[in-house]
Amino acid sequence: MTARDRLRARLGSAPPALGGLTHSLAARCLVVLALYALALVGVLMGSGALSEVVFEGAFPSMDTVLERRDALARDDFGALAGGGLSRCLIVVFDADGRRLYASSQEAAEKIRASDLDVIGEASDGLFFEVFEEPTEAGLRHRVMLCAYVDGGDSKVVSAWCVLDEDLRVVEGTLFSGRGALTPREFGLIKGVYDGRMSISRLDYESEGGDPRTLVLAAPIVSDAGYSRVASMASRLWLLAVPLVLVLTGVAALVLGRLVRRSARPLDRAIAACRDAGGDDGSEVAESPAVAGVPIELAPVYDNFRDLMGRLRAARDGQRRMVASVSHDLKTPLTVIRGYAQALCEGRVPPERVDAYHRVILGRALVATELLDELSTYARMEHPEHALDLVRLDARDLVAESVDEARALAEQRGCPLERSLGPREAPVLVDALLFRRMLLNLVGNAVEHNPPGTRVLVSCSTSPEGASVRIVVADTGVGVAPDLAPHVFEPFVTENAARTAGGGTGLGLAISRRAAELMGGRVSLAPSPEAPWATEFVVELPLATGRGADPKETLRSSGTL
Repeated sequence: MTARDRLRARLGSAPPALGGLTHSLAARCLVVLALYALALVGVLMGSGALSEVVFEGAFPSMDTVLERRDALARDDFGALAGGGLSRCLIVVFDADGRRLYASSQEAAEKIRASDLDVIGEASDGLFFEVFEEPTEAGLRHRVMLCAYVDGGDSKVVSAWCVLDEDLRVVEGTLFSGRGALTPREFGLIKGVYDGRMSISRLDYESEGGDPRTLVLAAPIVSDAGYSRVASMASRLWLLAVPLVLVLTGVAALVLGRLVRRSARPLDRAIAACRDAGGDDGSEVAESPAVAGVPIELAPVYDNFRDLMGRLRAARDGQRRMVASVSHDLKTPLTVIRGYAQALCEGRVPPERVDAYHRVILGRALVATELLDELSTYARMEHPEHALDLVRLDARDLVAESVDEARALAEQRGCPLERSLGPREAPVLVDALLFRRMLLNLVGNAVEHNPPGTRVLVSCSTSPEGASVRIVVADTGVGVAPDLAPHVFEPFVTENAARTAGGGTGLGLAISRRAAELMGGRVSLAPSPEAPWATEFVVELPLATGRGADPKETLRSSGTL
């Protein structure tokens, strides 16, 4: 079972959301980023709230009073003390003008019930503006009752009047019915304490339905005061910068830890292979560290396991090759050494010397053949092995190869036949490599079957006309089912179904590699038609046209 399968099995037994969150690196990173974003929003919102508190404390207004509406409805006037209203003058009257609350003695002295007629109602959004107008008759005061409309973008004048130096009403409809204002009333209109404070009133009812009137005198916002408060609020925003940097650093550390923790199982697997010296990869397949592999890295882990499996297979093949070569060379070299030593010591009768020489020559030829086959196989396995590709007719190459193998077939007592198709079969091949491939297949059929075995080599084009099909078939004893999957592996020669015919065990491996280098393939037919017991099938791509580039042909066939 792969790492991905084990993860899927665990996820299948857990709630989908929880399983995905637990075993997905992307999900965990998204959670960290979401928490980081929420923390940033919290810092920004906190800084904004602190700035608003600073502004509200510096510039209190009737809105600040309205935040305590519930307490006012219960006549809990203690809620008006402190906070942003500490620098304001507040007085609360009942319907009969009796004072119910005063924030200070100064507020009680400065604000009276008789002043309510000239104090603007805050809920109406009305306010007074006073301008001085010098004239020949003396200084006059223009008083305007204004209100903001269109969301505060425009200001309109609801009513106005003009007062002379003695505060008599000389023009306008404002304060109609009154001939003049008292200095106190005019002072309230201009602002308490000569314009240093603005004054407004709020009419409301208590929980018992009793009318109440609250008068608020708040400090007027000056440019210097506003700049001072704005500077203080800016410093509050600057305090958020270190918090943001700290949060960013923490998020980066957490993300880095998640990534390192996710890659840890792969690191442990690599370390296990290194510590084992590359001799055993079982630690990779069965390591308990795979339990921590996230979904995204499971394919990487599986690919690593597959790579280690391939490396082990290649290493095992190399060891098997060395062992096989050593074994196959040991026998002829031992014979050569023994016979040569006997000749050197003079222990061979004169009439047997020639026979000893023939044995030594025969064994030397066997060793030379093995080394030649091994050298050919090694060259063909090299990634930079170059081919001498030419455009030839596969029928001619098959005919030449069969004629060359006929002597060996006759020596073994095996009739060798050929069948060439009527159509031209142009291929781009290395002629020497092609003949080596076909001679190995024919030699395999001749040497590993009893005398009298028929061998047929046929050449034809495929029905769709895309490839050449060359078949080497024999009527011998066939290939054992347990050996069939391994016939193209190096040094596979033992076969209980065939007679012992010697050989290096590299012939079929060389044939397979030769076909692959020329863009084709060799396969063992699973069920040959009677009377044939064994069929090796070679498929090569047809040349695309006269003068075709060999590399392009091989590239189109998938070899390059």
